[in-house]
Amino acid sequence: MVCKTVAKRATRYSLRALAFAVIGYMTESVATAQPLRLRADALAETSAPTGLVVLEGKDQVRPWFDVEGLVWAGARTDAAGDVLALALRLHDPHGRGELRAGRFVLATGAVRPLQIDGARALGRTSFGTTAEFFGGAPVVPRFGSLPYEWIVGGRVAQTIVSRATMGLSYVQRRSHMELADEEVGADLAAIAVPWLDLASTAAYDLTSPGITMGLASIAARYKNWRFELFTSHRSPGRMLPATSLFSVLGDFPSENFGTTVRWQAAPRLDLLGGAAAQIVGGEPGANAWLRALLRLDDRGTSSLGLEIRREDVVGAQWTGARGIASRTFAHVWRFSTEIEIVLPDTPNGRGIAWPWGLMALAWRPGKGWEAASAVEASASPERRYQLTALLRLSKTMVLP
Repeated sequence: MVCKTVAKRATRYSLRALAFAVIGYMTESVATAQPLRLRADALAETSAPTGLVVLEGKDQVRPWFDVEGLVWAGARTDAAGDVLALALRLHDPHGRGELRAGRFVLATGAVRPLQIDGARALGRTSFGTTAEFFGGAPVVPRFGSLPYEWIVGGRVAQTIVSRATMGLSYVQRRSHMELADEEVGADLAAIAVPWLDLASTAAYDLTSPGITMGLASIAARYKNWRFELFTSHRSPGRMLPATSLFSVLGDFPSENFGTTVRWQAAPRLDLLGGAAAQIVGGEPGANAWLRALLRLDDRGTSSLGLEIRREDVVGAQWTGARGIASRTFAHVWRFSTEIEIVLPDTPNGRGIAWPWGLMALAWRPGKGWEAASAVEASASPERRYQLTALLRLSKTMVLP
């Protein structure tokens, strides 16, 4: 069980390393609409070369129309790429409605994020009602197909005196013309008073009656302090389609109850802490963490951070420390690094400590050019050591 947990952490760390290199510190937004922006990224990883093409189309003459695309050309034996997103959007400049069609990720209300090939329509009224409907097929790599598999659903929400929004959702998924999953959900977000926020989301499985998931939180603010209480319930078996083998074999729901506290101790210093009690498959557990973040400039582009974490649940008992540092210099360079070390309670011959580290460097000289590189090194129960490097070179072009 510990090995599985560490494997999941390693996967998350690898993705984080890719994000450091690919995103770097290039977070500036385009101030004015361009007719067409085309960006191509060439990446070289230790395993094989890869590529990424980002397409953004906007028109000042037609502000109600835009298009977006994201194509990943991963390390494959053939030259084909996978389209992650490719959609056009028609929208009212005044925000009264929009229509999106193509391949995109859908997330609304109590509906869990879905990547679909389909369409979504949304409309808003002047008295606070929002209605949206969507439908399509689950995404298969390279625009493949699944026989008679599709998803439909929608959400209706109402805003009450601009302080609260309530929504009801419905999702149905069919496979081979058979009902695979059907859920109803509700969500609520409210500002009870200027210093108090409330939020909750719940989904109920109609195919295998029971709560799929439930989330609730209450947050209060006082001067430089923020306090939050939260609770959650997740049923992994009900999150899978009814036709899934895992949903048949069993369900091990988990509950989480905890709190977080944030204190802005100084204009550039944030102190955060949290603790939660967990119940996984009927077995109790807990986790806790403390974090400090010091911003070295007013914009926060350079910073130092330290985090201490304790995890104590069934199959995963460990204590870890994490340090981060980032620095921007000469306005075109950014360096960042992360170092983590995990000390397991029961090493069982797999090493008394599992380290992980990342260094990334980004360069933006201007005129649409960007370059970034990252190196990740780690050791885990599965591997004595692992080293991964990634290099990215990209060019953004504005077409007439």
